[in-house]
Amino acid sequence: MPHIVVITSGLTGILNASFELMHRLEKAGHQVTCACPKDLGEKVKLQGFAYRQLLAVNYEPAPELPAFKENFRKVKRLLYKWINRKKRQKEAIAALGMKDFEEKIEQLKPDLLILDVELHEHIMTAVARKVPVLLLSQWFSLWEREGLPPLLHDTIPGIGESSSPAAIKQAWYKIKQQRKKAFFKKKIRSGGTNRRTILQKYAAQIGFPKAYISENFWPGPFTYSELPVINMTAEELEFRHEHRPNSFYVGPMVFAKRKDTNTDIEVNAKLERIFSEKETQGKKLIYCSVSTYRQGDTTFLQSLCEAVKDKKEWILIIGLGGMLEKDVLDNVPNNVHPFKWIPQLKVLEKADLSINHGGIHTINECLHFRVPMLIYSGKRSDQNGCAARVHYHEVGIMADKDLDSTEDIQRKINTVLSDKKYANKVDKIQTEIEESREKTKMENLVNLFLEKKKTC
Repeated sequence: MPHIVVITSGLTGILNASFELMHRLEKAGHQVTCACPKDLGEKVKLQGFAYRQLLAVNYEPAPELPAFKENFRKVKRLLYKWINRKKRQKEAIAALGMKDFEEKIEQLKPDLLILDVELHEHIMTAVARKVPVLLLSQWFSLWEREGLPPLLHDTIPGIGESSSPAAIKQAWYKIKQQRKKAFFKKKIRSGGTNRRTILQKYAAQIGFPKAYISENFWPGPFTYSELPVINMTAEELEFRHEHRPNSFYVGPMVFAKRKDTNTDIEVNAKLERIFSEKETQGKKLIYCSVSTYRQGDTTFLQSLCEAVKDKKEWILIIGLGGMLEKDVLDNVPNNVHPFKWIPQLKVLEKADLSINHGGIHTINECLHFRVPMLIYSGKRSDQNGCAARVHYHEVGIMADKDLDSTEDIQRKINTVLSDKKYANKVDKIQTEIEESREKTKMENLVNLFLEKKKTC
């Protein structure tokens, strides 16, 4: 029985998605172990998967500096860093903790490692040790391709001046130049012990092929041009483009049987009462999840409450995801129910509309439960790009939390709820996802890599 080890950063979204991936691999007859640099053993074991703990990722590997009390401390600190850079770089490489990871590989003896694309030192170590590696991405395409806007932008190809091929190419160039400038500043200020430089030194030290490393704009500090990667996103929701070679879309991974460690009896009881009201009175259930919004975004939430308060045929559930307190909202209407934490899958299963921040995993879960969307992007990381794709494929509407008035919010909610086009498009795309999944199963793809290993 082949042994597959799945390693993610431990961030909630990709961890939850990896549960479905591991479930399918086990169902296909593989032995699967989950490993993580965050302490998430309880959560993983609750889902029924084997778990191994890894050392935490060291994002600040540079050794501490001696104290400089005299005048010109900043200058002296910088001189010290550069004069002692080789010794400090050596210490920083050791601080990455990859000796421990090598020992874990030796103990686990995996036939295949499925590794989060952000775990750079782990990727480098595994490849250098000639362990078969398959990268795992939670995003749409990260690579520059002709006609494909950067994922950080809300540009929709063919709409507006920013969508022309020349404008898209310029957008990529601008972001890359900004990134290079930021990388250079960090290198100078750190004396060559910033994370990116240390990873480059480590790669050279262990013989990781330099050709595998691609300069990129996000996420930093690298992407990989040669290594195979599976994208846990819907190809059906992508913009058309020529795919990066050795890149495979395996569709959204939603572990519908997920058990939550935050289960609360009172929350579940209140939700059941809300669901009963929806069913018995024929109301529309709107679910707003804002887990990455900040305290300043309560203005939007207040406007949202105002937008629904006179619509007695609507019920609004707000899941704050622990980012905000329940009492941040004033004069909450009777048809609005804020929760600090909520079992999202349970609510989406009943929802008629999702208002969300554009997080890819929430979008994937909406597709899974065939729920149309109104996206008020959190304007962080890939959220703008995700919102643009939802809008383009008409599975929802892209809006702006910083610009929309109460009336705008109400009108857009009503549009998605009343125009069957959106629900029909979600239904159509989810059906296509399920059909394509049957044709090119992720499990079959993994088996191909395992077979390739046997012949090498």
